[in-house]
Amino acid sequence: MRPKLVSFRTTYASCRHRLLSQGGFTLIETVMAAALSTIVVGSAMSALELSQRTQSRDTEWALVIQEGRTGLARMVREIRQAYSIRATSETSLDFYATFGGVDYEIEYACNIKEPDHPSYYECVRVQAEVGKTLPTPSTSTGTPIIRYVLNGTEADEKDPIFKEFSPNAIAPDLVTIKLVLPSAGTLKLAGAKTLTHQVILTNNAYIRDMNLGT
Repeated sequence: MRPKLVSFRTTYASCRHRLLSQGGFTLIETVMAAALSTIVVGSAMSALELSQRTQSRDTEWALVIQEGRTGLARMVREIRQAYSIRATSETSLDFYATFGGVDYEIEYACNIKEPDHPSYYECVRVQAEVGKTLPTPSTSTGTPIIRYVLNGTEADEKDPIFKEFSPNAIAPDLVTIKLVLPSAGTLKLAGAKTLTHQVILTNNAYIRDMNLGT
């Protein structure tokens, strides 16, 4: 039997059919797929970066609130134990209180400039036993209770820290305390001035033992 001869045209058509059936991509399709992939990845990275910035901001805000509340709670707790007020101002309060059977003179001064950030202030606490000399409040002699205070200082003199003394500042039985703090906190303080919102904390201290004792 003579072998069957296959023409060149038949061979070419068969090879072309096999190549086309492999389903490859053209150059235009490859370029478009790469461009779309770049857009999708870029959008995902932008969303991730925004999420990280938001998380960092919220973390700093929560830190400021936590630290401010802790310091304010201590201040209010001790003022409530006062039995005599020595001196008051919009940024300071000097009083006598008894702790552990010992009489102390305590002063909270919130007009002390931050050593690392002079445009901010801090509330410093100093104490001494009654009869001894009370140290002059400063960052070296006192304990920082609340840092980066804005109100009642050069930053905002019209908004005092110790806002109200009822019935009067000489012998008050109620003190209202307000603190305005930058929402950036200590993690990103350099950008605090660019933020449009602040943390505002306020509380009242009812002095139940006023004028008792010495």
